[in-house]
Amino acid sequence: MKNFIGGLFRNREDADMARKALRENGFEELSLNLLECTHDRAADVLKENPRIQSIAVAALIGALTLGGIGGVIGLLVGLGIITPPGLEPQGGATLPFEITWQYTFTSVVTGLIFGGVTGAILGVAVRLLKAKYRKVDTGQAAEKGDLMLAVEANDLRRESKARSVMKEYGAVKFEEFRDTWNTEIWSVYDEEVPQAS
Repeated sequence: MKNFIGGLFRNREDADMARKALRENGFEELSLNLLECTHDRAADVLKENPRIQSIAVAALIGALTLGGIGGVIGLLVGLGIITPPGLEPQGGATLPFEITWQYTFTSVVTGLIFGGVTGAILGVAVRLLKAKYRKVDTGQAAEKGDLMLAVEANDLRRESKARSVMKEYGAVKFEEFRDTWNTEIWSVYDEEVPQAS
């Protein structure tokens, strides 16, 4: 498997000087590939429909979140800390019921159920209403006409040397490639420089 380190250059002169310097530093001509960006930088917009798994995860998160909140509220009602409207004592009247463990348990379970169901519904709704499109910058910061000097570097020493030489001659960004580069974005600039297979 071939590994390439690519340095992005904005003009041909810098790329040529970097290629010359790499040759002087022991890199063979066959390991150097000068590529040109042939793709406009404008971001592509891709349709992305939500998957069943992501909808289920959203429902679960919503159910756990609001179910937990509902359970806490149910516990506070069951302990008499929060009094629901209609059960408040008016004047000197006493509550028409006693606070028992059954009442507390029922309040907590009711809060969990109503909170969980509401959370699941809201989680699914939010996931379905999320933007179904996403932007992908296929140019990866490269503009049409920019040059990439791709250097075959199968060990860290060669990669480090190639990076430092290209940076010295004006490389503005680095990318790593395995086997080959994205042919939808990059094409061989100079036919005299062989393309990696």
